[in-house]
Amino acid sequence: MSNRTGRVAKGTLILSGAALLTKGLGTLFWLPLQNIAGDSAMGIYRQTFPLYSILLMLATAGVPITVSRFVSERLSAENPAGARRVMQVSSLILSVSGGIGFFILYGGSEWIARVILGYPRTQASLQVLAFALLIVPVMATLRGYFQGYQRMGPTALSQVVEQLLRVLTVVGVTYWMVHLGFDTAAIAAGATSGAVTGAAGGFFIMIVFLRRDRQAHVLSSSERRTAAEQEPFFALSRGVIRFALPISLGSLVLPLINLLDSVTVPRLLHAALGYSRDHSIDLFGIYGRGAPFVNLIAAFSSALTLALIPSITAHVTKGEHRAVRRKTAQSWLLTAIVGLPSSIGLAILSKPLTIMMYHNESAQVVNTSSLVITELAISTVFSTLAVTSSGILQGLGHNKRPVRNLSIGAAVKVGANLLFIPQMGITGSALAMVAAYLVVCLLNLASVSRYTGVEIQYRKLFLKPALCTGIMAAVLLTALYGVNLYAPLGPDDRWLSAGVSLVMILFGICIYSVSLLLTRTIGESELLLLPRGDKICYWLNRFKIIRSSDSAAS
Repeated sequence: MSNRTGRVAKGTLILSGAALLTKGLGTLFWLPLQNIAGDSAMGIYRQTFPLYSILLMLATAGVPITVSRFVSERLSAENPAGARRVMQVSSLILSVSGGIGFFILYGGSEWIARVILGYPRTQASLQVLAFALLIVPVMATLRGYFQGYQRMGPTALSQVVEQLLRVLTVVGVTYWMVHLGFDTAAIAAGATSGAVTGAAGGFFIMIVFLRRDRQAHVLSSSERRTAAEQEPFFALSRGVIRFALPISLGSLVLPLINLLDSVTVPRLLHAALGYSRDHSIDLFGIYGRGAPFVNLIAAFSSALTLALIPSITAHVTKGEHRAVRRKTAQSWLLTAIVGLPSSIGLAILSKPLTIMMYHNESAQVVNTSSLVITELAISTVFSTLAVTSSGILQGLGHNKRPVRNLSIGAAVKVGANLLFIPQMGITGSALAMVAAYLVVCLLNLASVSRYTGVEIQYRKLFLKPALCTGIMAAVLLTALYGVNLYAPLGPDDRWLSAGVSLVMILFGICIYSVSLLLTRTIGESELLLLPRGDKICYWLNRFKIIRSSDSAAS
């Protein structure tokens, strides 16, 4: 049992590391796209990608988990032929669903671009993205198959290769097409081809692993017949779909929020404020500048959630309700400790980061972009707590509750867009995101409190992290005021902005970390929730910075 637990823990660590790395690589590709092709190309990319994501989620979300579970069950019953049968049947189902998605996106691209997105120049990007739907679903099946064998390495390597090829394609194709003088719509379509090349690379890695272990995974004709007799195609298909579909529907909410943005924001900018369609797409591209920063902050919550779900599920199964309440309080505190300073730090440094990372045509663009990033930064305080609370609810077995709460948040986002954008322009959409995640966060916290009995002590949860964040913010604001006094940052001061940003980030981390330890905001129990938390605690105990009995949430 201990060997299996060790394999699961190691596998979780591998997948968490791959998820963080791919998140980082996914953040990187926005930068060359905007710097080489401009905000208009990024706006087109951001407008088309959510619809592709929704079709992809319908075709694949839940499949790796489903296939992994079905394969694991058959291996536990010493039925490798049944495990192989699951992979083959699932691959066929996903090939069909991916093909349907391809025909919807490719065949309907002209109508979707004109009627749904309201911008005909997005058609080429939609057509290119459609080809990825022929590859990704089958790749997802193979990933789930290997995960069922408790082999996380192939999935992790496939994810990294997929994202790396995507970034390289975006950089190479965008640079080449700009150099040859293609128009913006064509350049955006070229950039979206990264989704296809990345998927092809990730799929190739899975095929290599499958062929390398051919003897373990290839069945004789008699074994195939026996497996088919034991599990008829339609019965097994029904089981896979029945298990995967709820997960797929639950995964739709976040892409749906992005799709609602891509449909409503450019339209409102055009209809309510009188901007041209092209300028509206430019502004939507500026709005997208905040995505890399928000995604990096969200990566922490995603990694914590991966660890929380199995841990809380195990406590619930054993009836250890006190442990559930303790872990819930600790995870909330840890999320606040990371999310609050990240949010405030990003808001303070939004201007130097904008100048450092993006090509800006004027001071007005810098100011608009900085304000958007500042508002989106505030939303991460609530989004990180919302994501962590969703993980707790899933661990408790209440999978539908986070979906319901996110759906309410999506409705709030649309309503707030309609209210704020006509009054504030593109910054109104960012403010609407703050409102949406605030609602989701409060609903999730209330749901967790109801199911676990944990009382939400807002003072205990936020007071010390807020105090430490306030100390950090005061120092950063003073330093930034000094920089602006003696060397005001302009749109072209990229190297100076880079130096200012990096120094202040390191400085802020140091000040905040010292403040956390001096105020005993964080203890050993919270640190142990982090990856390599035991190593961190060992060194902090050795230098008597914390005591082994410390727990801020106790």
